[in-house]
Amino acid sequence: MEERIEVAPLRLNTAVKGWIIIYGLTIITNYIINAWMKAAPIGPWIGEDVLKWYWFDNVCFMLFSLWWCFFFAAVGMWPFDRIQNAFSRGLVATIVCWILGWFSYKAIYWIGLDAGWVFPIVGSVYFIVVFLSFTGENWLVAGFSAPRQFGILLLMCVVVTWILTMTYVRWIPPWWFPFCQMGLATGLFAYLFRKMRQPTKGIAMWLLMFLAVAVWLTVSARLGIWDYKLEGVGKFWNIGSYDASNVWLLLFFVSCSFIYGVLVPLHNWPFTKIAMPWGGILASAAAAVLSIVITLAIKGLIGTVFSDMNSALTYGYMGVAWSFFIPLFFGIGFEKPYLWVGQKTPGTWEDVD
Repeated sequence: MEERIEVAPLRLNTAVKGWIIIYGLTIITNYIINAWMKAAPIGPWIGEDVLKWYWFDNVCFMLFSLWWCFFFAAVGMWPFDRIQNAFSRGLVATIVCWILGWFSYKAIYWIGLDAGWVFPIVGSVYFIVVFLSFTGENWLVAGFSAPRQFGILLLMCVVVTWILTMTYVRWIPPWWFPFCQMGLATGLFAYLFRKMRQPTKGIAMWLLMFLAVAVWLTVSARLGIWDYKLEGVGKFWNIGSYDASNVWLLLFFVSCSFIYGVLVPLHNWPFTKIAMPWGGILASAAAAVLSIVITLAIKGLIGTVFSDMNSALTYGYMGVAWSFFIPLFFGIGFEKPYLWVGQKTPGTWEDVD
C-alpha cells in the first residue's frame, strides 16, 4: 500500500535533532579550529599577526571545505556513492572535504598569491558551482556520467574563476548567498520559476537575488553599517563595502548560518500551512528576523563570551558549513518527504499551474 505523504507536518524531533547536531558541531569545531589556526596558521602569519589573522584562516578553511561539500553534492556524491552505509558515506565525504579545504586554501599561498586573492577566488568558485549546479540544475552536464560531470564542472570552476579574478570583474560578491538559501530551502525559487527551462530559470533566480541584495544594501546604508563610498574588492562592482565596525559582516555571516540549517530540519513548518508564494516569503522573512536577533545577541556578548569581534565572526560563520554538511551528506531534514499546502508532488512545483 502506498504511504500517504503528509501535508505541512510538524516533525519536531527531527528538527531538534538536526539543530543540536548542526549547532553543537558549530561550537565544538569552531573552538578547535580557532586554537588550531593560532597554533599552526595556514596563511603566512607570524608573531602578532597570527592573532590578527586567525579568524581569516578559520573562515577561509571552512569556506573551501564547504565548497567541496557543494561540489560533491552536485555530482551525486561521486565517488562516495560506492559506500553503501549512509552514515559511513557521509562521514568519509565530510573528512575528505575538510582535507581538500585545507589544501585548497593553502594552495593560494603556495602559488605565490597573498590574502587579497582569497575572497575573490572564494566568491567566484561559489558563484560558478551554485549557478551551474544548484540554481542551474546541472543543465550543462545533465545526462553525463558522474565522473564526467565531476571533471567538466571542476574544469569550469577553475578556468572561469581564473578568468574572473584576472580581469576587471575580479570576483562575484557573495552577498547573494543568504537569499539563495531562502529560495532553495523553502522551494520558493522552484515555485516562482516553475515550468521555465534552464538556463533561463536559473538566470531568473539570480536576477531576483541581485534585486534582493540591492534592497539589503540600501537598507544597510540607511542604518549606517554599509558605505557606498568605500572601496570594495575591485572597481567593477561599484557598491561600496561594510563599515569598520564589521557589524554588517557579522550579520552576513550569521544569516548564512541560520537559514538553511534552521528551515530544512524544521521542514519549513509552520509556513508550509500557508500557500505559496506567501508561505515561502514568510519563512524567508522569519529566517531573516532570526538572523538579526542572533547577530544582536552575539554582538552583545563580545567582551564576555567572545574575546573580540574576530572571535564572534568565526562562531557566527562556522554554522554555515554544518548547515549544509549535515542535511546534504547525512540526510537530516530529508528523511521523509512532505508537501506544502497546494503542492502535489514533494520537492517540485512543476505540476502546479
